[in-house]
Amino acid sequence: MKFTFHCKRKRCNYRNQNSTPFPICEDGQRYRGAFNGLSVVISDPIQAKSIYENGCYGKGSKSRGGPASGEDETLLLGLEESCFLAYYLEVLEIENVSGIVMDWMEFLKTARELNERFVENLACYLYLKSKTWVVKSGIKFGGDFLIYKQSPRLFHASFLVVVQTPSDSDYYQTKNLKGVQRVAETSDKDVLLLRVSQTENVTLPGDLQDVRVTETIVRRFNYSTFVQSKQQ
Repeated sequence: MKFTFHCKRKRCNYRNQNSTPFPICEDGQRYRGAFNGLSVVISDPIQAKSIYENGCYGKGSKSRGGPASGEDETLLLGLEESCFLAYYLEVLEIENVSGIVMDWMEFLKTARELNERFVENLACYLYLKSKTWVVKSGIKFGGDFLIYKQSPRLFHASFLVVVQTPSDSDYYQTKNLKGVQRVAETSDKDVLLLRVSQTENVTLPGDLQDVRVTETIVRRFNYSTFVQSKQQ
């Protein structure tokens, strides 16, 4: 049976022909963000709009999507996307609570203190970005990420992504994955399970290229759909 993933288009009139997959700094100036202990905040409304409209990074502090309530709203970037923009695309500078720009090692140490699985999640984030997916947080549905084709403004999420590390392989047994799969199924999504190899001695951004990520799609077998596909 041929596999096709869900890609349901939203009913909207949003069109932005000038958008790009990645933010582009004007005049060589990087975007500026401030780490607040949980996320990276982009306070400048022009920069916030540019980052969100070119790749859909972050979410508005008062909105479900990008900043939409005026100049008093900021853009909040998650740890993985902040790291991607700052140390891989090199278009973002992140300041710590003291106003000093954070280097890679300081950000990595801080992120690991907040989430011990940060490096594994980052490896999966980079893997998904290499596949041209738009990656957002999946905590609302009990996963690590939601991935979209092109933009959340145009399409519903196709997959709920669950990251599995070597240390928690016993947790994601069949009965637990069934629960996650049923939650995803109620909103027309499939579950994408990403298994990450051991991450050791990550001291530079380029060290993650040696991390191995394998994917498994979890979908409940539907006998009626299977029979129909065979009759076509």
